[in-house]
Amino acid sequence: MREQELRLALVCYGGASLAVYMNGIAHEILKLVRASRAYQSQEGDRETFEKAAPRRPYNTDTESLYFELFRGLGKKIDLRVVVDVVSGTSAGGINGIFLARALAHDLDFDPLRNMWMELGDIEQLMEADTLADRTSKFYMYPFIWLFGDRVYDEENPDAESKQKLSRFLRSRWFKPPFSGTRMLDWMLTACTNMGKPEAGKSLLPPGHRLDLFVSLTNFFGQERQLKLHDPASIIERQHKVSLNFTYLDAEGQGTISEFGDDNIPALGFAARATSSFPGAFPPIRFMDLEEHLKKTGMKWPARHKFLHKNFPHYAGEPDRLAAMSFIDGGVTNNKPFKKALEAVYNRAAHREVDRRVIYVDPSPDDPAERLNTIPKAIPGFFRTILSSLAEIPRSEPIYGDLRGIEETNKKSRRLESVFHTVEADVHVLVDEMLTLDNSLKIETAMLASWRERAHRLAQEKAGFSYGTYLQNKVQQLLEKLAGLIVGIAQREGKTLDEDHVLTLVTSWAYSENILQAITGKSLNDMQIYIGFLRQFDVDFRVRRLRFTVKKLNSYLQRVPGGAPGAFYKVTKKQIYKSLEAFRVCWRPEFFQETVADVWPDKEKLDLDIIKSLMGTFSTKMELEDLDFVCDEFFALTLSSLLDEDLKLTVFRAYVGYPFYDILTQPMAAHADLLEVDEIRVDRISPVDCGHLHESDKAPLMGTGLFNFGAFFSRKARENDYLWGRIHASNRLVDFVLDSAGADNVPKGFNKDQFKCRLINSILDNEERYTRYSADLIERLREKFKVIKDPEVS
Repeated sequence: MREQELRLALVCYGGASLAVYMNGIAHEILKLVRASRAYQSQEGDRETFEKAAPRRPYNTDTESLYFELFRGLGKKIDLRVVVDVVSGTSAGGINGIFLARALAHDLDFDPLRNMWMELGDIEQLMEADTLADRTSKFYMYPFIWLFGDRVYDEENPDAESKQKLSRFLRSRWFKPPFSGTRMLDWMLTACTNMGKPEAGKSLLPPGHRLDLFVSLTNFFGQERQLKLHDPASIIERQHKVSLNFTYLDAEGQGTISEFGDDNIPALGFAARATSSFPGAFPPIRFMDLEEHLKKTGMKWPARHKFLHKNFPHYAGEPDRLAAMSFIDGGVTNNKPFKKALEAVYNRAAHREVDRRVIYVDPSPDDPAERLNTIPKAIPGFFRTILSSLAEIPRSEPIYGDLRGIEETNKKSRRLESVFHTVEADVHVLVDEMLTLDNSLKIETAMLASWRERAHRLAQEKAGFSYGTYLQNKVQQLLEKLAGLIVGIAQREGKTLDEDHVLTLVTSWAYSENILQAITGKSLNDMQIYIGFLRQFDVDFRVRRLRFTVKKLNSYLQRVPGGAPGAFYKVTKKQIYKSLEAFRVCWRPEFFQETVADVWPDKEKLDLDIIKSLMGTFSTKMELEDLDFVCDEFFALTLSSLLDEDLKLTVFRAYVGYPFYDILTQPMAAHADLLEVDEIRVDRISPVDCGHLHESDKAPLMGTGLFNFGAFFSRKARENDYLWGRIHASNRLVDFVLDSAGADNVPKGFNKDQFKCRLINSILDNEERYTRYSADLIERLREKFKVIKDPEVS
């Protein structure tokens, strides 16, 4: 059966009180992933979600319906939904943090809904001594009565909103009205209330990496040195900060999680800092966090690791780091695409893959309204100033990022075209070089010898272009080795000049005759070059294995009934295990203890130390031993395969890969472009779900009061949370069905009725948590009435 992964990179925008809407969306995404994980973990009994996931420390509703959808699709395609990356800022950053923690450790998300409903209130957010009483600024009452309604988007704001707006406007001015201390405490408590992570419990597949990126703004900026021609260097301030949290359960490497209880203070700090809306909340510093932890008695075991990872330049200056002031991430990065895209481009897939960037925009422009609107006058004095300082920077469009995805997709298609063009010729060359005999047992040494012959033949056929290929490979490899050295130093709080390190590494390469060997013609020159690649060329091995997986996936698509299931699963499992063994070779932590003897002082670096480090790296990587493991596995696999076509597919991909690499590697501007499929971009927003609404107007109430509306009304929070779940469920079904393909959707499946069932499941569950939404729920039940209730067949 065809296997496919729908890989998601989630980007969550800012939006003040629209955080409640985004919390509903995050909750629904989590439920889809829960259903996918339960379906994938039960190869035998896939009857219901309840049977596949009997032990659940949280309430469920739509999970069973998503499970039903996967089961229906499973007759033709085995589809798995995986989240690669979560990137968020401001309100989206808060929800991104909690979603990533829930994904990493399969935790309860209900406490987040409860937090927003109960605590996301303007009077809960404000400092107690700032709240106005009935007599405070009594002279403002006439102005509030006359003009108060004009600040709302809706025609008839509810009484609670009007009452709390009056109290807010009469409260303290010229100081942040919201409590930073209270907000920090809520974020820390919310993390704790999600539950305690348990070993082995995660919604991520084994070997899968999850990255969270949270945008902050460093108010005073971090000094960064830039090299010029004249003057030789300058110092500029960088205000944009991106915190990174990672989860990885790598086979043989143990579990690495920065979402555990030992790092809750960092997660809480990130949530508090990214949402520190200018003027509403005071900035936050690490010294404020430390003071709060001391007062509450909360421990932070992962403190050293977090600070060294995210602030390596200041690891040696604790006082300076503690005094940094952070404000809302949306000030400098309100639409945080860049980090998400960088992570996607460096993420391997375990199956045939459909990569998607899903961005959550709670308040997008209506295209029809924007395109048909012609400004009637130039902006006025105050609007020009205010928009320049706040509105325009926070609303900067994502045009550049999306065009970048489009250009990368074009390059990916071009490379794929090259693959197809040369494939027939490569098959001829490999088949001429070697003739596979189904009765012949392939030995490990024999397969290794064939690989060497394929390299030599590929070099001969490449002609003068081979020199470009070598130069490109060696230069990238030297840069990777230099980056590895810089990363090892950073883990101990030392900052090295990257250009200086690369210069030393390049000098070492010249001293070993490696760079000269690229242009040499003698057999001795070639042996020097081959020896260098055998020691350090991790990336070629990774590309070869990923290419083999790609060809296995292609074979599975074109063969009726697919490849033998057991063979396919075992083969790919071993390939992924080997891939992880190779990829770990570029992680600084892999070498941290090994280099201690040869490089005790991380601030001292010269050519002798570089030479010692290279020897240590080579010994620790053990690439030739890993090659032997791969060769041994593929030799055994090829010997046991009876299907000649499948055998040829594996053989041509693994042994014949040098032909493809020589042709395509110099074309790839990005180091891993050869392994990246096209990336599709989808959006979840009220505009994309207009057919669900009762009127042409978007139903969110949090957009009022300049996106602070939901903080003034429990009814608004309930409304926006419900619509967040409904919009997400509607869009997620579209994404899953589109990824599966129309040919794999069960015959007779009624998509609209299935969506209605999802909405009713949401309403049935959430009704118990609402106080002011009975009318809304009744109207929605009538609108989305389920005519029939068939299972996905």
